[in-house]
Amino acid sequence: MTLSFVISFVTCGITFGFSVIYNGQNIGVVEDTSAFADAKDYIIENTEHQKVINNIDDASFRLTFALKENFLGEKQLANAIAENTDEITEASILYVNGKPMAFIKAQNAEKMLEDARCRYYIEGAENSAEFIDEIKIEKKYSYTPRVDSEENVKNIISNLKVKTVSKVSFEAPIAFSTKVVNTSSQYVGYSKVTTKGVEGRAAKTELVETVNGTESSRETLKNEVLVQPVTQVVVKGTAINMASATEKAEAASKGFIMPLKSYVYVSAYWGDGRNHKAIDFAGHRGTALFAAKGGVVTCAGYRGNYGYLVEIDHGDGFKTRYAHCNALCVKVGQTVAQGQQIATMGNTGRSTGDHLHFEILKNGTQVNPAPYLPKFR
Repeated sequence: MTLSFVISFVTCGITFGFSVIYNGQNIGVVEDTSAFADAKDYIIENTEHQKVINNIDDASFRLTFALKENFLGEKQLANAIAENTDEITEASILYVNGKPMAFIKAQNAEKMLEDARCRYYIEGAENSAEFIDEIKIEKKYSYTPRVDSEENVKNIISNLKVKTVSKVSFEAPIAFSTKVVNTSSQYVGYSKVTTKGVEGRAAKTELVETVNGTESSRETLKNEVLVQPVTQVVVKGTAINMASATEKAEAASKGFIMPLKSYVYVSAYWGDGRNHKAIDFAGHRGTALFAAKGGVVTCAGYRGNYGYLVEIDHGDGFKTRYAHCNALCVKVGQTVAQGQQIATMGNTGRSTGDHLHFEILKNGTQVNPAPYLPKFR
């Protein structure tokens, strides 16, 4: 009866084995009690810390029946021992250029590295990435207190250098160019856009290389024009309004001098198509401005589009205005002498750059300043 029972068990694949009792727990079944020593040797061979060895207790065994396919192998039993030993854990050691940098819980290591490797991918692009340093992961048994905290591991991994190559396709604007057409039929300062510029569009593909998110190179693989840009055409006046000989002779008798000793160029003359009733001298901020003739200051302050303005009444129906000043050197009611500094050049009010906007008024009406100034006679 007993023999037939045993034969029946063997026929079903069931045979004798040993339950391994470790730290009060049944951690599995082995074919032979020597399997525990083999598993212990496996842990010793795959550990990074001596304390791991010292924390492996002895096991006891209990004879039992089991299917052969349920017997634990060497590595399976080693893992079971580690799982049931508080001071031992299965960990992954991160090596950077051959140097151990972090001890990571085994199940987290690969994902954390993969996330770090891909963290600089450009959305919508064809991306590839690799660590610049030599990175290696080894799974070993570690002394539990030796395992790094997740925060520490994240800090270490975040400092690993990653080279990312992204193939990016996109549409980009093409800037329009500007063509200037000079005309002597308009005065200097006249400017009119006759054809409005329109941006074009291009389909571009670029290969972008970054190191830790900072661009290191960019190569254009494709640049196809989808829409041609439209060139902007600007007509600019070149004529200089110098006034007639009669006007010059009459103006010279009034004794005005130049309101500044130096400037870069005249940026606008009288009557340039903008109802511009002055001469504009383009120059540098802080350039000294002088009274073109002696008189009494009737304005010294901010006045709308003029910005900071000085106005001087010279008597005999004549006044001068000095607009867009940066700083004023006189006050209302003050008497100034011809050639006395009254302000400095600036860019205040309605202005597109540092310049002096100089007006001469005769009986309350602006007149062309050119014939009154020695420079233009």
